[in-house]
Amino acid sequence: MDINELRRELLTLTTKELGKFLKLGYGYSIVPNSIPILWFGDSEAYFNSPRKIITVSLNPSNNEFCQSSSSKKYSTQARFPKYNGNPKTLIEAFNDYFKKTNNPYNAWFLASFKAVLKGFEASHYQGALNTALHTDIASPYATDPSWTGLTNLEKQFLEPIGSDIWHRLMTVFEPDIILISASRDYEQKIKFNPVQKMWKQINVGAKNPLLYKKFEINGKNTDILFQIQGRKPFLQTIEKEKLKFYEHLNN
Repeated sequence: MDINELRRELLTLTTKELGKFLKLGYGYSIVPNSIPILWFGDSEAYFNSPRKIITVSLNPSNNEFCQSSSSKKYSTQARFPKYNGNPKTLIEAFNDYFKKTNNPYNAWFLASFKAVLKGFEASHYQGALNTALHTDIASPYATDPSWTGLTNLEKQFLEPIGSDIWHRLMTVFEPDIILISASRDYEQKIKFNPVQKMWKQINVGAKNPLLYKKFEINGKNTDILFQIQGRKPFLQTIEKEKLKFYEHLNN
């Protein structure tokens, strides 16, 4: 698809998902006055990157909608000031997220993904050769409490919605590489056709191994690296090993 067609695909998807989200009325512990965050980062720069990389976790933090972790005054103005109810402005808000003026959640994103992405000459932020996007596989909705604190009933309702959105997004973004750090067994919830049967286990000196497998998305082979999440994505792995994740592709 050319860039204009990709933009149209994202607008169509965003418009539909915003409509579905608003009908939920912030039930199921969804943060009030929030929005569905389909992705974080500059999709325009991503599409123009030599290597297209997507990072993945479970669901957005409630901190995305408040000025401090101790505040419960939720608002889109905290980090998505361009959003005014129109789906086009929602896309602008996603694309602008990592700009300094929007006060991105640096404490989480930098600790989780900076070193891993550096090895791929990539970053969520401006200035790298490759611009990466962040997504969430369990749900694009921020919740309070966080995902681990939700009831099983809430998870069972939200997860199929999140999985459907995430897989449809991947068919638009067509990444070369997906870097996932999520709860145990989430590697089994990837529904794209695998190129090989088994996940390869890679020892990176952490409690849990790094897993590698290749999947097919729209006829294109995509490399996926997965590791069970600690308090933050890839937290159990030291920086020296994170910088070398790129070496484990196709090996």
